[in-house]
Amino acid sequence: MLKHLTPAFALLSLSSVAVAQVDIVLPTEMCRGYFLVPLVVSAQEGRPETEEGRTLWLIYDTGASVTHIDPDSIARVANIDASDLSRINVTNASMGELAINRLPARISNLDHLGVGLGREIDGILGYTVFRDFLMTLDYENGAIRLESGELPRPDNQTIFNINGRDVRPWIRLDLPGRDRRILIDSGAAITPLALNRLQRYPLTDEARAIGASIRFSHIEYRQGGRLEGDVGLGDFVFDSPLVEEVPGTELLGGMMMRHFNWTFDQRNERVRIERIEGDGPIPMDAEIVHGLALRPEGSNVVIEDLLPGGRGEEVGLQRGDVLTHVNGQPFAERGCSEVSGEDVSSSITLTRVRDGETADVELPLVTLVE
Repeated sequence: MLKHLTPAFALLSLSSVAVAQVDIVLPTEMCRGYFLVPLVVSAQEGRPETEEGRTLWLIYDTGASVTHIDPDSIARVANIDASDLSRINVTNASMGELAINRLPARISNLDHLGVGLGREIDGILGYTVFRDFLMTLDYENGAIRLESGELPRPDNQTIFNINGRDVRPWIRLDLPGRDRRILIDSGAAITPLALNRLQRYPLTDEARAIGASIRFSHIEYRQGGRLEGDVGLGDFVFDSPLVEEVPGTELLGGMMMRHFNWTFDQRNERVRIERIEGDGPIPMDAEIVHGLALRPEGSNVVIEDLLPGGRGEEVGLQRGDVLTHVNGQPFAERGCSEVSGEDVSSSITLTRVRDGETADVELPLVTLVE
């Protein structure tokens, strides 16, 4: 069932799952680089009859120390008003073959995630949920695997220590002129390498505005560029990777993680990294983007800014324009297919609403950082 937790107990609790000898693959769905996991609550009187109606879709996020679930999603699957609650406890649930005996979660409004991703999202699954297993983020096959056992001691070549400032996984990178221990963050799926104070590092060109990230309650604008030099991760080398500037936690994001499969041994604070393909330095291709900073508003998005180097202004887009559709699909329902092109001449069609008038605008995609 779902019930309110006392604050002190909830902050100290980790997820409790049925532990046994296991070798299973969770029914994962990949969406724009995010790992989505279905959490199915038990069938009880007053709840939806179908399993689909009792399913919560959660983003598994190694950068999240706790689990978050949207109150509207709780009302949908369990017929409980959670709008005045701060925390809940999920029991008698499952993720495929895995039984969930107890999963503490915070109540958080996450409507913006669904709009940003293009499909319904009910919550964020915290890193420690799978602490009792060897857990693999299999980027090659788009799956999460759980096994019994533990990893060998770190060799700093393919197996690394991941202890850090909190329960989340932290790893040391060899950056031009310095070493940094940064967060491994699968929840930053469209981020390469995020660092503080980019002026400390040599870049191929001056840092420039490259986009914006959706946070819980605000838009965080991003400056970025390309490092002039390599980044080392044990035996692996990234060739002049893309970087973004962040004011807070430095992190290794999904654009770099997706070159590997990651096996986490949380109890021993270790991770094994296996390169998916190729050898030698890992190149990072330039991103093809729309050049807009967007803010979710209901089921639509609003243009917060037009980034330098983008084509939005020349096709008539303005700050404050409401965008309802992309390529004929509602923003919140566009699905998990990538909206991108093969080169800078590719474009997307946006449906814009301004002063009560609707128009379709074809927006060329651009490369902001070569």
